[in-house]
Order: sequence, then structure tokens, then C-alpha cells
Amino acid sequence: MTVTRLHSPAAARWLRRLDRTADRGLVWAAVAGTLIASGRGPGRRAGVRGVMAAAATSAVAHALAKPLLPRVLRHVAQRGCRAGGGPPCRGRRLPSAHAAASAAFVTAAAMESPALGASLLPLAGGVSGARVWFGERTTEDVLAGAVLGAGIAALTRRWWPVVRHAPARARPASAAPALGDGAGLVIVANSAAGTPGPLETIGQIVGPVVGLADDDTPPEPPGPPEEIHALLPRAQVIVPEPGIDFVDEVEAALDRPAPDGGAPRAIGVAGGDGSVAALAGLAQRRGVPLVVLPEGTLNHFARDVGVEDTPSALAAARDGHAVLVDVGLVDIGVADAGRRTAAFVNTASLGGYPDMVRLREDWQERWGKWPAAAMALARVLAEAAPLVVELDGRRHTIWLLFVGNGGYEPRGMAPLFRPRLDARVLDVRYLRADVPFSRTRFLVAALSGTLSRSRVYVAATRTRLSVRVVGPPVGLATDGEVQPDADRFTFRIAPKPVPVYRPDEE
Repeated sequence: MTVTRLHSPAAARWLRRLDRTADRGLVWAAVAGTLIASGRGPGRRAGVRGVMAAAATSAVAHALAKPLLPRVLRHVAQRGCRAGGGPPCRGRRLPSAHAAASAAFVTAAAMESPALGASLLPLAGGVSGARVWFGERTTEDVLAGAVLGAGIAALTRRWWPVVRHAPARARPASAAPALGDGAGLVIVANSAAGTPGPLETIGQIVGPVVGLADDDTPPEPPGPPEEIHALLPRAQVIVPEPGIDFVDEVEAALDRPAPDGGAPRAIGVAGGDGSVAALAGLAQRRGVPLVVLPEGTLNHFARDVGVEDTPSALAAARDGHAVLVDVGLVDIGVADAGRRTAAFVNTASLGGYPDMVRLREDWQERWGKWPAAAMALARVLAEAAPLVVELDGRRHTIWLLFVGNGGYEPRGMAPLFRPRLDARVLDVRYLRADVPFSRTRFLVAALSGTLSRSRVYVAATRTRLSVRVVGPPVGLATDGEVQPDADRFTFRIAPKPVPVYRPDEE
């Protein structure tokens, strides 16, 4: 291949600057940081998937591909390899790591957002082309790197599937009233509001896997109630005082006439998954529809329902568009003592996770929520002791028990999303502790995409699950909220689904 001079000195300087910046992955680290910090949705996921794919590709290219591939001397035209003249290229090893990382990042980003991936193609072309232009690589090197990077990016689907962005399916709730101007709506503003930072994006990925919710810490003040009154001016908004049980406040409001003299017809909550679960349990008991305003950090349930923001949720309530959603219930008790019932809309978890939440709460003021969560998870995994339980009367030794409200996907990996909100089943998964090196085998199987065939991982669906802990009482986490220690848990689906307002799909 012959390389000639670039007619534009400015373009040559730009390429040289880009080429140098691409060293050590600085270009794609900067792009990823921008995407992650820019907001929510596919852009943030594209940034995280892209930087992880680029890092993995760079490691493979330097540690495996280059040492294993034969050294090939590249003979270029007699003019010399470098654009400004000078000695010809020396022999290189396939592939180009710069091109590989660029292809990996763009391919991974395109999985989450095709439009974003297309917009990054010129930058990737500039990084790869600069390697050829300045004689650092040949066209063959760049093409080999691009193939390697795209392949590794595609492999990320095996351990981190691309989550579908469409709302989960559910039957329409024809009986849900159109609230019009908001008369009869009692809504509590208990939001953990705030735009997440880069580390919180990592939490968005691992949170559903370990049951971490975004509402298990003291909430921050929500946005002004005027946003609610702008669309539903007659809605009754409750802003609870710190330390006050807002569920009791909402239930008391249901027992008395509305301020305008009418009867309460629906309840709502501005907050994250923990607050939503508490109100969903009340809505199920009282037989009223639920309005969910996604004012938490992650809003897993709202995302599954199809509520992207507060205005769209309020508009759906105004117009009467709703679907029927299952609510999970768990009866919690101790032998020879009373029992209480907790609701969950996403997941419940038994094992090391409640301990992780407690440690995170102790550390998060100093380190921040997600760094503290990562450190707490590492601490718990290192120090965890097996848990002996009876599942429907059969004894097992486990590390962790996961119970999902509805069937989660993918079946062979850690649960990430659910296709339906009205499946009427529990998704039960647990990690066995009675086989050698179970935690290591679980990690290897998860990373290699073979979890569905692993002996250490059990997944099944149930309509009801009885759990008895053989030993001291332990904590249970429901949508991130740690419940009081107990040794008996009975999981089930509430007899009747709850109507939840969401925008009309038509």
C-alpha cells in the first residue's frame, strides 16, 4: 500500500493529535465518560458497554493476538511509509490494537443505540486511518483489528444481553378510571431524585442482578408538587415528614373524603422501587389503581411498565390508560411469633445481599452509594457463609436465593428484564453451596455464557414458595428494602393484579 502526503496541514495535525490521544484508549474513555455522564437510557448503556468491550479487546489484542500471530514484514512503496517521509515501516504483529478498540467500542455502542453507533463511525475511522497514514500500521493490520474488536463486542451479549427497550407486556385494565383533572388521586412525593453519575450507571447494570433497588436509602426531596398540579390540578399531594410512614398517611387519606368532597379513586407515588412496592401493596389491598412517577435513580419497575417520565405517567392517569400488573407478596415470620406481609414489585433476595445493604449504608456517606455498594459486595462474597434452608420442605445449602415477581430473562444468566408483568408466576433462582468451588464455577459459567448448564445454578418457576431457614433468623431484601430478620418466608403472587397507569401504546 502506498501512503501519500495529506494536502491539508491542518488535517494532518488533527490526525496526529487524534492518533496520540488514542494511545492507552484515551479517546474512547473520554467518549464513554461523556455518554455515561450525559443522562439516562441507551446512551449511558452504550457508553458502559462500549468501554468494557474496548478494554476487553485491548487486553486480548496485546496479551493473546499479537504474541500468537506470526510476525509479518510489511513492504510498502519506495516513497517510505510515513506521510512526512522517513524510514519505512518495520515489521508489525497483527492486529492493530487501536483499530480493534475502536471497532469494539462502536460495535458495542451500536448494540444499545444504532444511531449513536453510526455517529461514532467517523471517529473510529479517524483513529484507525491515522495509524495507516502515519505508517504505524498497514491496512491489513487495521482490518484484522476491526474484525477482532467487532467480534469481542458481539461476545459481550453472552454475559450481558442487550435489554429490550420496549415496555413489558400486560393486559389492559379497562376498569381503571380516567382521572381527568386529578380529582380523587392521592399521591405521595417520596422521591430519591437526582441524575445518576458514572458509577451509578454500573449500578444500573448489576442492580437487578443482585436485587439492588434505588430506593433503599433515605430519599432526597422531590421536584416541586407544581409539576403534578400542572397536569392534575385537583390531585391531593402528600409530602411526608422525615421518619413518617407515608403508607399510613396515604391509607388514612383513602379513609376520608377528598378535599373537594369526592371519594379517593387512585393512589400514586413519586419515588423509586422501594416506595413503589410499598404503595403497590396498599393498592392491592384496597383495590385501587396506582400511578408511578419515576423520580428515583434507576426506576426498574417504571421502566418495565413503560413509564419514562413524570409527565407521561400523569397524562396516562388523566386519560385512563392502564395495565394489570402482578404484585409479589412474602409472609415473613419467626417460629412461635407473629407474621407480617411485605410486597415487592421486582425482586426479593435472601442470603448475603441484606448484609451488603447494611454495609453500604454504613459506608456510602464517605464513599458514595455505588462505590460503597461495590466494596460491600466484595466484602460479603469474601466472608459469606453458606445458608441452610428448606425450600418447599427440601433441604438445600445455598449462597443466595433470588425470587422474581414474574419470569425474568435471560433464563440462563442473571435476571435482567421480564417480558410480561402479568405472568402470575415467581421466578426462583439460587446458587448452590454444596458443590466444590461453587462461587468460582458460578463466575466462570456466567462470564462464558454457560450458566444454564451449570450444576451450581438452579432456576425454576413457581406459583408459591415456602422457605424455612435452618439456623438463626436472617434478613430478606425486597426491592432493596431490608426486612426484619426472620426464619420463615412464604412467597406468592397477590390474588388480584393492580392496575398501573402507563401511556397508551397505540
